[in-house]
Amino acid sequence: MAATTQRPTAALTAVGVLLERVCGAVAVLGGIALLGMIVVSVVSITGRSILPGLAGLVGLEFRAASIPGDIELVQIGTGIAVFSFLPFCQLRRGNVLVDFFTSGAALRVRAALDLVGNLIFTILAGVIAWRLVLGLQDKLAYNDTTMVLRLPEAYPFAFGVACAWLLAIVCAYTVWRSAEEIRADRPIGPHDVAEH
Repeated sequence: MAATTQRPTAALTAVGVLLERVCGAVAVLGGIALLGMIVVSVVSITGRSILPGLAGLVGLEFRAASIPGDIELVQIGTGIAVFSFLPFCQLRRGNVLVDFFTSGAALRVRAALDLVGNLIFTILAGVIAWRLVLGLQDKLAYNDTTMVLRLPEAYPFAFGVACAWLLAIVCAYTVWRSAEEIRADRPIGPHDVAEH
């Protein structure tokens, strides 16, 4: 009997470790995209606004210059960053929870509420991922590009689709994790259910 009860928890832990590594690596890519957006914004704003003003103060003439397509690059980077962080956030229980009414409830009650929320989120994540696949098919069929730099929109979109499917997988895992918490009557994973 003890081996039977331990097996699902061991499998859950193994899947959780794998997802933690994958989601962590994807989140790092999102962080790199975020840093890239900061660099692009700082260089563009400095070249467009600050340097001409400073040059004018000392009697020099400086033509305003910014990175061509800076807004497009920031938009692409924002999409990459947001989609990169979603799976990691869900896995680590980082989403906002309102626990005013449940803070004093038993662990199984909170885990059951988490189970329902995770199940709803799994369905929504699956629908979003499916619809994004259809959007990606359109991007590929019409060879959509950005307006200024003429960058193909399909590549960052494909990354977003992959992240959306990863989110759906993570959500399904969190349903399993919540069900296991109910069964075992103990918290499992990071930021366990007892903390919220």
